[in-house]
Amino acid sequence: MMIPFYKMHGLGNDFVIVDERARRHGLSPARIAALADRHRGIGCDQFVVLR
Repeated sequence: MMIPFYKMHGLGNDFVIVDERARRHGLSPARIAALADRHRGIGCDQFVVLR
């Protein structure tokens, strides 16, 4: 499944932002944790979902 996202950084922190206002992707807490993993996923400190 392809999920469009934005990755931003500032002051040593990484943020992944997913916009779910138009379409829900059904991201579970486990899936978000996998995406936030720096070794196996996108890698981030903060994961933001816009609803």
